[in-house]
Amino acid sequence: MKVITLLLVCAGAVSAAFDNSVMVEVNAEGVFYLPASTSAVPAAPVVTPTFASSLLWHYSQAEGLTQKTCPIGNSGEYVFTGGWYGGGRMFEGVSGDGSVFWQNEPELESGQYWTSLGTGTSASETTDRFWLARTFAVWDDNGTPGYTPDDFLVSDDNVEVCLFSGASSLPLWVWDGSGSFEAGSVDQAGTYDCSDDGAVFALGGLKDGHLAVVVFDQGSAEPALLFESTDYVYSPRQLRLTADGSKIIFSVGATLLRVDVATGSLEGTFNLGASTDCFGVSADGSLVAFGFTAARLAQWNGSAYEQAWSRSVSGYYAGAATVSDDNGTVYFGFYKSNYMSNRIYRFDAASSTPLWTYDYPTGSGSNQDIVSWMDCSSDGRWLAVSSWGCQSGGGAEVTVLDDQGPSAPVFTIDTPGSMFHVDISADGSLVSAAGKHVHANVFGSGTDVYMAEVTTTGVEEGGPVARSLMGSPNPCSASGSVIFGFFVPEQGQVELSVFDLAGRRVAGICSEVMQAGEHTVSYSPDLASGLYLVRLAAPGRVELSKLLVND
Repeated sequence: MKVITLLLVCAGAVSAAFDNSVMVEVNAEGVFYLPASTSAVPAAPVVTPTFASSLLWHYSQAEGLTQKTCPIGNSGEYVFTGGWYGGGRMFEGVSGDGSVFWQNEPELESGQYWTSLGTGTSASETTDRFWLARTFAVWDDNGTPGYTPDDFLVSDDNVEVCLFSGASSLPLWVWDGSGSFEAGSVDQAGTYDCSDDGAVFALGGLKDGHLAVVVFDQGSAEPALLFESTDYVYSPRQLRLTADGSKIIFSVGATLLRVDVATGSLEGTFNLGASTDCFGVSADGSLVAFGFTAARLAQWNGSAYEQAWSRSVSGYYAGAATVSDDNGTVYFGFYKSNYMSNRIYRFDAASSTPLWTYDYPTGSGSNQDIVSWMDCSSDGRWLAVSSWGCQSGGGAEVTVLDDQGPSAPVFTIDTPGSMFHVDISADGSLVSAAGKHVHANVFGSGTDVYMAEVTTTGVEEGGPVARSLMGSPNPCSASGSVIFGFFVPEQGQVELSVFDLAGRRVAGICSEVMQAGEHTVSYSPDLASGLYLVRLAAPGRVELSKLLVND
Protein backbone atom coordinates (compact mmCIF):
# COMPACT_ATOMS: atom_id res chain seq x y z
CA MET A 1 0.00 0.00 0.00
CA LYS A 2 1.23 3.49 -0.80
CA VAL A 3 0.73 6.21 1.78
CA ILE A 4 0.79 9.92 1.02
CA THR A 5 1.93 12.40 3.67
CA LEU A 6 2.21 16.17 3.26
CA LEU A 7 4.68 18.27 5.17
CA LEU A 8 4.76 22.04 5.25
CA VAL A 9 8.38 23.08 4.77
CA CYS A 10 7.90 26.85 4.76
CA ALA A 11 5.52 29.42 3.43
CA GLY A 12 6.54 32.65 1.79
CA ALA A 13 5.35 35.22 -0.67
CA VAL A 14 7.20 36.16 -3.85
CA SER A 15 6.44 38.30 -6.83
CA ALA A 16 4.00 36.96 -9.36
CA ALA A 17 6.83 36.20 -11.77
CA PHE A 18 8.84 33.05 -11.08
CA ASP A 19 10.91 30.50 -12.94
CA ASN A 20 9.37 27.04 -13.16
CA SER A 21 12.60 25.48 -14.41
CA VAL A 22 14.48 25.95 -11.13
CA MET A 23 12.17 25.47 -8.19
CA VAL A 24 14.35 24.27 -5.34
CA GLU A 25 17.89 23.49 -4.37
CA VAL A 26 18.64 20.15 -2.71
CA ASN A 27 21.98 19.98 -0.92
CA ALA A 28 23.73 17.03 0.72
CA GLU A 29 21.83 17.59 3.96
CA GLY A 30 18.49 17.61 2.17
CA VAL A 31 17.81 21.31 2.82
CA PHE A 32 15.21 22.92 0.56
CA TYR A 33 15.26 26.60 -0.40
CA LEU A 34 12.42 28.76 -1.69
CA PRO A 35 12.87 31.99 -3.65
CA ALA A 36 13.34 35.08 -1.48
CA SER A 37 10.16 36.69 -0.16
CA THR A 38 9.29 40.06 -1.70
CA SER A 39 5.84 40.84 -0.34
CA ALA A 40 3.53 39.98 2.49
CA VAL A 41 0.85 37.30 2.20
CA PRO A 42 -2.59 38.88 2.59
CA ALA A 43 -4.65 37.67 5.52
CA ALA A 44 -7.83 35.63 5.20
CA PRO A 45 -10.71 35.76 7.69
CA VAL A 46 -11.58 32.56 9.53
CA VAL A 47 -14.26 31.65 12.04
CA THR A 48 -12.67 28.61 13.69
CA PRO A 49 -9.11 27.45 14.29
CA THR A 50 -7.52 25.41 11.51
CA PHE A 51 -4.57 23.06 11.69
CA ALA A 52 -1.39 22.56 9.68
CA SER A 53 -0.54 19.15 11.09
CA SER A 54 2.25 17.59 9.09
CA LEU A 55 5.02 15.03 9.05
CA LEU A 56 8.45 16.55 9.62
CA TRP A 57 10.44 13.43 8.81
CA HIS A 58 10.32 9.64 8.58
CA TYR A 59 13.17 7.20 9.26
CA SER A 60 12.67 3.67 7.95
CA GLN A 61 14.68 0.46 7.91
CA ALA A 62 13.13 -2.64 6.36
CA GLU A 63 14.89 -5.21 8.55
CA GLY A 64 17.23 -5.54 11.50
CA LEU A 65 16.60 -3.27 14.46
CA THR A 66 13.12 -2.46 15.75
CA GLN A 67 12.90 0.86 17.60
CA LYS A 68 10.27 0.83 20.35
CA THR A 69 10.86 4.08 22.24
CA CYS A 70 11.07 7.65 20.90
CA PRO A 71 11.10 10.35 23.62
CA ILE A 72 11.26 13.97 22.43
CA GLY A 73 14.00 15.87 24.22
CA ASN A 74 15.12 19.43 24.85
CA SER A 75 12.04 21.27 23.58
CA GLY A 76 11.94 19.28 20.36
CA GLU A 77 15.60 19.55 19.40
CA TYR A 78 16.15 15.79 19.55
CA VAL A 79 14.38 12.44 19.41
CA PHE A 80 16.25 9.62 21.17
CA THR A 81 15.15 6.14 20.10
CA GLY A 82 15.79 2.69 21.47
CA GLY A 83 14.47 -0.81 21.00
CA TRP A 84 15.63 -4.24 19.96
CA TYR A 85 18.96 -5.04 18.32
CA GLY A 86 19.99 -1.54 17.38
CA GLY A 87 21.38 0.45 20.29
CA GLY A 88 20.43 4.03 21.02
CA ARG A 89 19.88 6.25 17.98
CA MET A 90 19.71 10.01 18.22
CA PHE A 91 17.81 12.07 15.65
CA GLU A 92 17.66 15.82 15.32
CA GLY A 93 14.09 16.85 15.97
CA VAL A 94 12.41 19.88 14.41
CA SER A 95 15.54 20.77 12.42
CA GLY A 96 16.30 17.20 11.32
CA ASP A 97 15.59 15.27 8.15
CA GLY A 98 15.22 11.75 9.56
CA SER A 99 18.86 10.74 9.26
CA VAL A 100 20.62 9.30 12.31
CA PHE A 101 22.51 12.06 14.13
CA TRP A 102 24.51 9.59 16.19
CA GLN A 103 24.18 6.13 17.68
CA ASN A 104 25.77 4.30 20.58
CA GLU A 105 26.35 0.58 21.16
CA PRO A 106 28.27 -1.33 23.86
CA GLU A 107 32.06 -0.98 23.82
CA LEU A 108 33.64 -4.44 23.76
CA GLU A 109 37.11 -5.92 23.59
CA SER A 110 38.70 -6.90 20.31
CA GLY A 111 37.21 -10.10 18.90
CA GLN A 112 33.99 -9.74 20.88
CA TYR A 113 30.51 -8.88 19.66
CA TRP A 114 27.09 -8.40 21.20
CA THR A 115 23.79 -10.22 20.66
CA SER A 116 20.29 -9.79 22.14
CA LEU A 117 20.80 -6.06 22.55
CA GLY A 118 17.79 -4.35 24.13
CA THR A 119 17.89 -0.58 24.60
CA GLY A 120 15.61 1.81 26.45
CA THR A 121 15.83 5.58 26.11
CA SER A 122 14.55 8.51 28.15
CA ALA A 123 14.92 12.24 27.54
CA SER A 124 14.67 15.44 29.52
CA GLU A 125 11.95 17.76 28.26
CA THR A 126 13.92 20.94 28.88
CA THR A 127 17.68 20.15 28.88
CA ASP A 128 20.12 18.21 26.72
CA ARG A 129 20.29 15.23 29.10
CA PHE A 130 19.45 11.80 27.69
CA TRP A 131 19.46 8.44 29.47
CA LEU A 132 20.01 4.98 28.03
CA ALA A 133 19.60 1.56 29.64
CA ARG A 134 20.61 -1.61 27.81
CA THR A 135 20.94 -5.35 28.25
CA PHE A 136 22.97 -7.64 26.01
CA ALA A 137 25.02 -10.81 25.70
CA VAL A 138 28.71 -10.85 24.77
CA TRP A 139 30.32 -13.44 22.50
CA ASP A 140 33.94 -14.05 21.46
CA ASP A 141 34.73 -14.97 17.86
CA ASN A 142 37.58 -17.24 19.06
CA GLY A 143 39.97 -15.72 16.57
CA THR A 144 37.84 -16.64 13.54
CA PRO A 145 35.84 -13.56 12.54
CA GLY A 146 32.84 -14.43 10.37
CA TYR A 147 32.90 -18.10 11.41
CA THR A 148 30.44 -18.73 14.24
CA PRO A 149 30.49 -22.49 15.06
CA ASP A 150 33.50 -22.08 17.35
CA ASP A 151 32.36 -18.83 18.98
CA PHE A 152 31.77 -18.96 22.72
CA LEU A 153 29.55 -17.03 25.12
CA VAL A 154 31.40 -14.65 27.41
CA SER A 155 28.42 -13.34 29.40
CA ASP A 156 24.68 -13.02 28.96
CA ASP A 157 23.71 -10.87 31.96
CA ASN A 158 25.15 -7.52 30.93
CA VAL A 159 23.32 -4.34 31.91
CA GLU A 160 24.47 -0.74 31.53
CA VAL A 161 23.07 2.73 32.18
CA CYS A 162 24.53 5.68 30.24
CA LEU A 163 24.04 9.44 30.46
CA PHE A 164 24.48 11.59 27.34
CA SER A 165 24.53 15.20 26.33
CA GLY A 166 22.63 15.64 23.06
CA ALA A 167 25.54 16.91 20.97
CA SER A 168 27.81 13.90 21.61
CA SER A 169 27.57 10.17 21.07
CA LEU A 170 30.07 9.63 23.89
CA PRO A 171 28.37 9.11 27.25
CA LEU A 172 29.21 11.37 30.14
CA TRP A 173 29.47 8.21 32.19
CA VAL A 174 28.51 4.50 32.10
CA TRP A 175 27.30 2.36 35.00
CA ASP A 176 28.01 -1.35 34.63
CA GLY A 177 25.57 -3.41 36.66
CA SER A 178 26.42 -6.72 34.99
CA GLY A 179 26.19 -9.66 37.34
CA SER A 180 24.65 -7.63 40.18
CA PHE A 181 21.45 -6.23 38.69
CA GLU A 182 19.04 -7.82 36.21
CA ALA A 183 17.14 -5.17 34.27
CA GLY A 184 13.60 -5.72 33.01
CA SER A 185 12.49 -5.44 29.39
CA VAL A 186 14.38 -2.23 28.64
CA ASP A 187 13.55 -2.37 24.93
CA GLN A 188 9.97 -1.44 25.82
CA ALA A 189 8.82 1.90 27.22
CA GLY A 190 7.56 1.96 30.79
CA THR A 191 10.16 0.04 32.79
CA TYR A 192 12.35 3.13 33.32
CA ASP A 193 11.92 6.91 33.44
CA CYS A 194 13.72 10.20 34.01
CA SER A 195 12.57 13.41 35.67
CA ASP A 196 11.46 16.31 33.48
CA ASP A 197 14.82 18.08 33.90
CA GLY A 198 16.80 14.88 33.30
CA ALA A 199 18.54 15.03 36.66
CA VAL A 200 17.15 11.72 37.98
CA PHE A 201 16.74 8.33 36.28
CA ALA A 202 15.14 5.14 37.62
CA LEU A 203 15.35 1.60 36.21
CA GLY A 204 13.33 -1.39 37.37
CA GLY A 205 14.64 -4.94 37.60
CA LEU A 206 15.72 -7.72 39.92
CA LYS A 207 18.56 -8.24 42.38
CA ASP A 208 19.26 -11.72 43.72
CA GLY A 209 15.89 -12.86 42.38
CA HIS A 210 13.70 -10.19 43.99
CA LEU A 211 12.32 -6.76 43.07
CA ALA A 212 14.81 -3.91 42.77
CA VAL A 213 14.80 -0.36 41.41
CA VAL A 214 18.08 1.46 40.84
CA VAL A 215 18.07 5.28 40.82
CA PHE A 216 20.77 7.61 39.47
CA ASP A 217 21.57 11.28 39.80
CA GLN A 218 23.08 12.91 36.72
CA GLY A 219 26.24 13.84 38.62
CA SER A 220 27.51 10.31 39.27
CA ALA A 221 27.69 6.82 37.79
CA GLU A 222 27.23 5.41 41.29
CA PRO A 223 23.56 4.70 42.08
CA ALA A 224 21.95 7.24 44.39
CA LEU A 225 19.46 4.61 45.58
CA LEU A 226 18.87 0.89 45.28
CA PHE A 227 15.39 0.03 46.47
CA GLU A 228 14.80 -3.67 47.13
CA SER A 229 11.86 -5.76 48.29
CA THR A 230 12.00 -9.51 48.89
CA ASP A 231 8.18 -9.58 48.91
CA TYR A 232 8.15 -9.59 45.10
CA VAL A 233 9.98 -11.86 42.66
CA TYR A 234 9.11 -9.89 39.52
CA SER A 235 10.58 -6.72 38.07
CA PRO A 236 8.29 -3.69 37.66
CA ARG A 237 5.81 -3.99 34.81
CA GLN A 238 5.33 -0.21 34.61
CA LEU A 239 7.44 2.50 36.28
CA ARG A 240 7.18 6.29 36.43
CA LEU A 241 9.08 9.09 38.14
CA THR A 242 7.28 12.21 39.25
CA ALA A 243 8.22 15.31 37.26
CA ASP A 244 10.64 16.48 39.95
CA GLY A 245 12.18 13.01 40.41
CA SER A 246 11.22 12.78 44.08
CA LYS A 247 8.94 9.72 43.88
CA ILE A 248 9.02 6.38 42.03
CA ILE A 249 5.60 4.91 41.29
CA PHE A 250 5.46 1.47 39.74
CA SER A 251 3.45 -1.72 39.43
CA VAL A 252 4.54 -5.26 40.22
CA GLY A 253 1.93 -7.77 39.18
CA ALA A 254 -1.33 -6.38 40.55
CA THR A 255 0.31 -4.16 43.18
CA LEU A 256 1.15 -0.46 43.00
CA LEU A 257 4.13 0.79 45.02
CA ARG A 258 5.25 4.34 45.80
CA VAL A 259 8.83 4.98 46.95
CA ASP A 260 10.44 8.20 48.18
CA VAL A 261 13.73 8.73 46.33
CA ALA A 262 15.43 10.82 49.03
CA THR A 263 14.89 8.29 51.84
CA GLY A 264 14.39 5.06 49.90
CA SER A 265 11.32 4.33 52.00
CA LEU A 266 8.19 2.61 50.74
CA GLU A 267 5.43 5.18 51.26
CA GLY A 268 2.51 2.99 50.30
CA THR A 269 1.06 0.11 48.29
CA PHE A 270 -2.26 -0.26 46.50
CA ASN A 271 -4.10 -3.23 44.98
CA LEU A 272 -4.62 -2.62 41.25
CA GLY A 273 -6.90 -5.64 40.92
CA ALA A 274 -5.13 -6.98 37.82
CA SER A 275 -1.72 -7.07 36.20
CA THR A 276 -1.88 -4.69 33.27
CA ASP A 277 0.20 -2.33 31.12
CA CYS A 278 -2.49 0.35 31.35
CA PHE A 279 -0.75 2.83 33.61
CA GLY A 280 -0.71 6.64 33.69
CA VAL A 281 0.66 8.84 36.47
CA SER A 282 0.22 12.59 36.95
CA ALA A 283 3.26 14.86 37.18
CA ASP A 284 3.14 15.08 40.99
CA GLY A 285 2.16 11.45 41.48
CA SER A 286 -1.18 12.27 43.11
CA LEU A 287 -3.23 10.44 40.44
CA VAL A 288 -2.71 7.00 38.91
CA ALA A 289 -4.90 5.84 36.03
CA PHE A 290 -5.07 2.07 35.55
CA GLY A 291 -7.44 -0.77 34.71
CA PHE A 292 -8.14 -3.83 32.60
CA THR A 293 -11.89 -4.36 32.08
CA ALA A 294 -12.60 -0.97 33.61
CA ALA A 295 -11.11 2.51 33.72
CA ARG A 296 -9.98 3.23 37.26
CA LEU A 297 -8.39 6.18 39.02
CA ALA A 298 -6.44 6.10 42.28
CA GLN A 299 -5.72 9.25 44.30
CA TRP A 300 -3.03 9.92 46.90
CA ASN A 301 -4.59 11.17 50.15
CA GLY A 302 -1.33 12.18 51.80
CA SER A 303 -0.43 8.79 53.21
CA ALA A 304 -1.89 6.19 50.83
CA TYR A 305 -3.61 5.67 47.50
CA GLU A 306 -7.34 5.09 47.48
CA GLN A 307 -9.66 4.46 44.55
CA ALA A 308 -11.37 7.65 43.41
CA TRP A 309 -13.67 6.02 40.87
CA SER A 310 -14.16 3.14 38.44
CA ARG A 311 -15.93 2.96 35.08
CA SER A 312 -16.72 -0.47 33.59
CA VAL A 313 -16.15 -0.85 29.84
CA SER A 314 -17.96 -3.88 28.47
CA GLY A 315 -16.31 -5.78 25.64
CA TYR A 316 -13.04 -3.82 25.81
CA TYR A 317 -9.68 -4.10 27.59
CA ALA A 318 -7.50 -1.23 28.76
CA GLY A 319 -4.24 -0.80 26.87
CA ALA A 320 -2.86 2.56 27.99
CA ALA A 321 -3.62 5.70 29.99
CA THR A 322 -2.22 9.19 30.56
CA VAL A 323 -2.93 12.08 32.93
CA SER A 324 -2.38 15.81 32.38
CA ASP A 325 0.19 17.62 34.52
CA ASP A 326 -2.49 19.69 36.25
CA ASN A 327 -4.34 16.54 37.41
CA GLY A 328 -7.50 17.61 35.63
CA THR A 329 -7.63 15.48 32.47
CA VAL A 330 -7.47 11.67 32.25
CA TYR A 331 -7.37 9.64 29.03
CA PHE A 332 -7.81 5.89 28.61
CA GLY A 333 -7.19 3.81 25.51
CA PHE A 334 -9.18 0.55 25.23
CA TYR A 335 -9.02 -2.17 22.59
CA LYS A 336 -12.00 -4.36 21.71
CA SER A 337 -12.04 -7.97 22.88
CA ASN A 338 -11.89 -9.15 19.24
CA TYR A 339 -8.85 -6.89 18.65
CA MET A 340 -10.52 -5.16 15.69
CA SER A 341 -11.20 -1.69 17.07
CA ASN A 342 -9.94 0.81 19.66
CA ARG A 343 -11.78 3.34 21.79
CA ILE A 344 -10.54 6.49 23.54
CA TYR A 345 -12.18 7.83 26.73
CA ARG A 346 -11.70 11.33 28.09
CA PHE A 347 -12.52 11.95 31.76
CA ASP A 348 -12.29 14.80 34.18
CA ALA A 349 -10.38 13.48 37.18
CA ALA A 350 -13.31 14.36 39.44
CA SER A 351 -15.87 12.18 37.64
CA SER A 352 -16.24 8.67 36.24
CA THR A 353 -18.59 9.96 33.53
CA PRO A 354 -16.62 10.39 30.30
CA LEU A 355 -16.78 13.80 28.64
CA TRP A 356 -16.39 12.14 25.24
CA THR A 357 -15.37 8.95 23.50
CA TYR A 358 -13.72 8.40 20.16
CA ASP A 359 -14.13 5.07 18.35
CA TYR A 360 -11.62 3.94 15.76
CA PRO A 361 -13.01 2.47 12.53
CA THR A 362 -13.60 -1.28 12.73
CA GLY A 363 -10.87 -3.34 11.08
CA SER A 364 -10.62 -6.90 9.85
CA GLY A 365 -8.14 -9.74 9.46
CA SER A 366 -6.12 -11.88 11.84
CA ASN A 367 -3.70 -9.22 13.10
CA GLN A 368 -4.53 -7.79 16.51
CA ASP A 369 -5.06 -4.09 17.04
CA ILE A 370 -4.38 -2.70 20.52
CA VAL A 371 -3.65 0.71 22.01
CA SER A 372 0.05 0.43 22.84
CA TRP A 373 0.86 3.86 24.34
CA MET A 374 -0.67 7.28 25.02
CA ASP A 375 0.71 10.68 25.96
CA CYS A 376 -0.97 14.07 26.37
CA SER A 377 0.25 17.65 26.50
CA SER A 378 0.77 19.26 29.90
CA ASP A 379 -2.62 20.96 29.83
CA GLY A 380 -4.36 17.82 28.54
CA ARG A 381 -5.67 19.40 25.34
CA TRP A 382 -3.68 17.30 22.88
CA LEU A 383 -3.62 13.50 22.96
CA ALA A 384 -1.27 11.28 20.96
CA VAL A 385 -2.05 7.56 20.62
CA SER A 386 -0.04 4.72 19.11
CA SER A 387 -1.53 1.35 18.19
CA TRP A 388 -0.67 -1.91 16.46
CA GLY A 389 -3.20 -1.56 13.64
CA CYS A 390 -5.35 -4.25 12.03
CA GLN A 391 -4.54 -6.37 9.01
CA SER A 392 -7.07 -4.32 7.06
CA GLY A 393 -8.64 -1.00 8.05
CA GLY A 394 -9.14 -0.16 11.68
CA GLY A 395 -7.69 3.33 11.58
CA ALA A 396 -4.17 4.74 11.57
CA GLU A 397 -1.40 3.58 13.91
CA VAL A 398 -0.64 7.15 15.05
CA THR A 399 -3.57 9.37 15.99
CA VAL A 400 -3.64 12.88 17.46
CA LEU A 401 -6.88 14.15 19.00
CA ASP A 402 -7.83 17.65 20.12
CA ASP A 403 -9.87 17.77 23.33
CA GLN A 404 -11.65 20.84 21.97
CA GLY A 405 -12.81 18.98 18.86
CA PRO A 406 -12.56 15.21 19.40
CA SER A 407 -15.03 14.03 16.75
CA ALA A 408 -12.17 13.32 14.30
CA PRO A 409 -8.35 13.24 14.57
CA VAL A 410 -6.48 16.40 13.63
CA PHE A 411 -3.56 14.28 12.43
CA THR A 412 -2.87 10.61 11.68
CA ILE A 413 -0.05 8.48 10.29
CA ASP A 414 -0.88 5.21 8.54
CA THR A 415 2.26 3.13 9.02
CA PRO A 416 3.34 -0.10 7.28
CA GLY A 417 3.66 -1.97 10.60
CA SER A 418 2.83 -1.45 14.28
CA MET A 419 3.67 1.48 16.52
CA PHE A 420 4.84 0.67 20.06
CA HIS A 421 5.46 4.14 21.46
CA VAL A 422 4.36 7.74 20.96
CA ASP A 423 5.49 10.94 22.66
CA ILE A 424 4.06 14.46 22.57
CA SER A 425 5.80 17.67 23.61
CA ALA A 426 4.60 19.52 26.69
CA ASP A 427 2.85 22.16 24.57
CA GLY A 428 1.33 19.57 22.24
CA SER A 429 3.00 20.94 19.11
CA LEU A 430 5.33 17.99 18.36
CA VAL A 431 4.68 14.25 18.16
CA SER A 432 7.09 11.33 17.71
CA ALA A 433 6.28 7.65 17.14
CA ALA A 434 8.30 4.47 16.74
CA GLY A 435 7.59 0.84 15.99
CA LYS A 436 8.08 -2.24 13.89
CA HIS A 437 8.20 -2.14 10.09
CA VAL A 438 5.81 -5.10 9.90
CA HIS A 439 2.83 -5.83 12.12
CA ALA A 440 3.58 -6.93 15.67
CA ASN A 441 1.84 -10.27 14.98
CA VAL A 442 3.95 -10.90 11.88
CA PHE A 443 7.40 -12.48 12.02
CA GLY A 444 10.03 -10.00 10.93
CA SER A 445 11.85 -6.86 12.01
CA GLY A 446 12.71 -3.42 10.72
CA THR A 447 11.61 -0.09 12.09
CA ASP A 448 9.80 3.16 11.36
CA VAL A 449 10.33 6.39 13.31
CA TYR A 450 8.26 9.50 12.70
CA MET A 451 8.29 13.09 13.88
CA ALA A 452 5.37 15.41 13.19
CA GLU A 453 4.05 18.78 14.21
CA VAL A 454 0.52 19.78 15.20
CA THR A 455 0.16 23.51 14.65
CA THR A 456 -2.89 25.69 15.16
CA THR A 457 -2.89 28.16 12.28
CA GLY A 458 -6.33 29.70 12.82
CA VAL A 459 -7.47 32.25 15.39
CA GLU A 460 -10.71 33.40 16.96
CA GLU A 461 -13.55 34.64 14.77
CA GLY A 462 -12.64 37.77 12.79
CA GLY A 463 -8.86 37.25 13.14
CA PRO A 464 -6.45 36.84 10.20
CA VAL A 465 -4.63 33.75 9.02
CA ALA A 466 -2.58 32.87 5.95
CA ARG A 467 -3.78 29.32 5.35
CA SER A 468 -0.99 26.89 4.58
CA LEU A 469 -1.09 24.32 1.83
CA MET A 470 -2.75 21.27 3.37
CA GLY A 471 -3.80 17.80 2.22
CA SER A 472 -6.61 15.67 3.63
CA PRO A 473 -6.79 12.87 4.53
CA ASN A 474 -3.21 12.97 5.67
CA PRO A 475 -1.86 10.35 4.96
CA CYS A 476 -4.01 8.76 2.24
CA SER A 477 -3.84 5.70 0.04
CA ALA A 478 -2.40 6.15 -3.45
CA SER A 479 -5.45 4.31 -4.75
CA GLY A 480 -7.70 6.98 -3.29
CA SER A 481 -7.51 10.76 -3.48
CA VAL A 482 -6.15 13.64 -1.44
CA ILE A 483 -7.87 17.02 -1.12
CA PHE A 484 -5.59 20.06 -1.13
CA GLY A 485 -6.86 23.16 0.62
CA PHE A 486 -5.16 26.53 0.20
CA PHE A 487 -5.73 30.30 0.19
CA VAL A 488 -5.28 32.47 -2.91
CA PRO A 489 -4.44 36.10 -1.98
CA GLU A 490 -5.75 37.65 -5.23
CA GLN A 491 -7.30 36.59 -8.54
CA GLY A 492 -4.87 35.11 -11.01
CA GLN A 493 -3.22 31.99 -12.43
CA VAL A 494 -2.75 29.23 -9.85
CA GLU A 495 -0.59 26.17 -10.40
CA LEU A 496 -0.23 23.16 -8.12
CA SER A 497 2.54 20.77 -9.21
CA VAL A 498 4.56 17.80 -7.95
CA PHE A 499 8.37 17.67 -8.30
CA ASP A 500 10.97 15.04 -7.52
CA LEU A 501 14.05 15.88 -5.43
CA ALA A 502 16.08 16.68 -8.55
CA GLY A 503 13.65 19.52 -9.26
CA ARG A 504 11.92 17.76 -12.19
CA ARG A 505 8.18 18.29 -12.52
CA VAL A 506 6.54 14.83 -12.40
CA ALA A 507 2.84 15.72 -12.12
CA GLY A 508 0.49 18.64 -12.53
CA ILE A 509 -2.42 18.87 -10.12
CA CYS A 510 -4.08 22.01 -11.45
CA SER A 511 -3.37 25.07 -13.61
CA GLU A 512 -6.18 27.59 -13.84
CA VAL A 513 -7.30 31.11 -13.02
CA MET A 514 -8.82 31.32 -9.55
CA GLN A 515 -10.61 34.01 -7.61
CA ALA A 516 -9.14 35.28 -4.34
CA GLY A 517 -10.16 33.19 -1.33
CA GLU A 518 -10.19 29.59 -0.08
CA HIS A 519 -9.99 26.73 -2.59
CA THR A 520 -9.85 22.93 -2.61
CA VAL A 521 -8.51 20.63 -5.34
CA SER A 522 -8.71 16.83 -5.50
CA TYR A 523 -5.71 14.79 -6.67
CA SER A 524 -5.34 11.03 -7.25
CA PRO A 525 -1.63 10.25 -6.84
CA ASP A 526 0.16 7.73 -9.05
CA LEU A 527 3.80 7.94 -8.00
CA ALA A 528 6.59 5.52 -7.18
CA SER A 529 7.72 5.26 -3.56
CA GLY A 530 9.87 8.18 -2.46
CA LEU A 531 9.94 11.77 -1.33
CA TYR A 532 8.44 14.50 -3.53
CA LEU A 533 7.69 18.21 -3.29
CA VAL A 534 4.34 19.86 -3.93
CA ARG A 535 4.49 23.46 -5.10
CA LEU A 536 1.68 26.00 -4.94
CA ALA A 537 2.25 29.06 -7.14
CA ALA A 538 -0.30 31.89 -6.98
CA PRO A 539 -0.17 35.67 -7.39
CA GLY A 540 1.88 36.99 -4.50
CA ARG A 541 2.53 33.56 -3.07
CA VAL A 542 4.71 30.47 -3.51
CA GLU A 543 4.64 27.60 -1.04
CA LEU A 544 6.22 24.15 -0.78
CA SER A 545 5.14 20.96 0.95
CA LYS A 546 6.88 17.62 1.13
CA LEU A 547 5.06 14.60 -0.29
CA LEU A 548 6.08 11.16 1.00
CA VAL A 549 4.98 8.01 -0.81
CA ASN A 550 5.47 4.69 1.00
CA ASP A 551 4.72 1.17 -0.15
